[in-house]
Amino acid sequence: MVEKDILKKIPVFSALAAGHLSRLGKISEVRSFKKGDILVSEKSPGKMLFFVISGRIKIYKSASTGHIKVLSYLDKGDIFGEMIIFGGGVRSASAEAMTSCRILIIRAKDFKVFALRNTHILLKIISTLIIRLKKADDEIKSLAYNTVISRTAFTLLEFAEQYGIKKGGKTYINFPLTHVEIANNVGSSREVISRVLSKLETLKYVECLRGKIAILNPSGLKKVIY
Repeated sequence: MVEKDILKKIPVFSALAAGHLSRLGKISEVRSFKKGDILVSEKSPGKMLFFVISGRIKIYKSASTGHIKVLSYLDKGDIFGEMIIFGGGVRSASAEAMTSCRILIIRAKDFKVFALRNTHILLKIISTLIIRLKKADDEIKSLAYNTVISRTAFTLLEFAEQYGIKKGGKTYINFPLTHVEIANNVGSSREVISRVLSKLETLKYVECLRGKIAILNPSGLKKVIY
């Protein structure tokens, strides 16, 4: 049984009364994962919902070429696998632990019964889906940027908006954004991304530090996109 204090850390459940939290705790479990562990694989049967208690998860799809396309990154309080409660039979993407993680797991069939008695939870999950659909729409629009440098600029600005820390006139992306990780977001290779970042540095739009990227000129990056 999962303790109430743990369940309250999940935004979807934070407003539940003590009795509902107790019932939810009885159908939930907490598992720990190491960095690099695969939590679910694309096209595998979907039977569980997952809620991030701590750590970071990467959601991605694999291509026949062996490359991957990152769809999103999930942090504390986020949910994944939720499509299973709306009729999804198999996983549409894979999930990998980017750090050590603790994950709250609930069987889909148990969660459906619980959620039908607490419909505001379903509304919160639907709100999450709407946000993700908007992000997916933005991703589709980014495909119109037909050069790697424009897609890279778009990706860097997206990361800066979500993970940026402003200091001394710069915006530092507080995320382990390696060249490989950027390539997986942009749909390119590490070698090409290295050349693109070098060009953006020459233009003084970004600064590549050890293990971190700083945005120097957001307006310049926007010009690269458009």
